[in-house]
Amino acid sequence: MAKNDMFVIIYQVLKYMYDCLKAGEKVEAVRLTADAYMIPENYWGYILITMIDQGFISGIEYTPTKDGILFSNLENALITFNGVEYLFDNSLMQKLKRTLKDVKDILPGI
Repeated sequence: MAKNDMFVIIYQVLKYMYDCLKAGEKVEAVRLTADAYMIPENYWGYILITMIDQGFISGIEYTPTKDGILFSNLENALITFNGVEYLFDNSLMQKLKRTLKDVKDILPGI
């Protein structure tokens, strides 16, 4: 899968948020932006809304505007129990985990 594939991005976001939760840290809002994943804003908006609506993350509010979606409270984002479960129990997420780990082992500096 490509690095900009929706499932790859969902995995990366959920993994980051779970790591923050375990460390007792707040997420960095800058890590929850389209720029962080080098994808278009509308694609990022779709992914983020999907994770919220599926119950994978909470704390973020969004408002549709005539110019697009306005997200707020990104620094309050939390992975939910459903998000953790999806991260660890979903077969596609496990495949991505193995694939990303293999790439990390092959490419230095990742």
